[in-house]
Amino acid sequence: MAIQRNKSFQRRVFISFFSAFCIFATAVLLFQYEREKEYRVKQLETTLDNITAFTHNFIEQNKLIENRNFSAIDSLVDIFPNEKERITIVDVNGVVLYDSFVKDLTSMENHLQRPEIQKALYSGIGNNIRKSATTQQEFYYYARNYQRYFVRTALVYDIQVQNFLKTTRVFIFFIIALFALMWIILNFVTRHIGSFVTQLKDFSVKAAIGEEIETEASFSDDELETISQQIKKNI
Repeated sequence: MAIQRNKSFQRRVFISFFSAFCIFATAVLLFQYEREKEYRVKQLETTLDNITAFTHNFIEQNKLIENRNFSAIDSLVDIFPNEKERITIVDVNGVVLYDSFVKDLTSMENHLQRPEIQKALYSGIGNNIRKSATTQQEFYYYARNYQRYFVRTALVYDIQVQNFLKTTRVFIFFIIALFALMWIILNFVTRHIGSFVTQLKDFSVKAAIGEEIETEASFSDDELETISQQIKKNI
């Protein structure tokens, strides 16, 4: 009966401590996951924003809005290291003025209602992941509003980009290993605590009703020994 009480107490203590640890570890894991996800998206968008700003400066320096010589942007595109980067210039009415992936602009629809353009229209910048209605390719779009026009930079959303945006699983494996370690530690600690409390309870009950106590067999030379001596003094 005492053994069952001991195990029951150990189980309750173990479940309480382990549940608290699980809640804490899960919260840390979710926080870290979202943080790393946001960090990777930010890295990608910073790259696209740099290209957008570079393109905007090129347009302004060469007065392309005034002279309508948007084909000059081809020379800019040629120096970009990634051939999967796409640049689109859209005026305030949604008319496409230039697209590095499409030569026949008459085949392109009005872009004013595109999600990334709508976001940029009201927030200054906008992003979206979707399939292009013109090229039938999936892109990660990033657009910035420059008042007179929008510069939209896009990157082909292939497996390489998808893998880049995925959060690393190293931290997840670390948490799993930590769970296993805590399981072992808590199991050991609660077993010790359970044994401690059970012995102390049995000792105090015997002392209270005046039963003979075998002090040498009851406790080891640790904190329990001190407690047992104090109980004996008060009998």
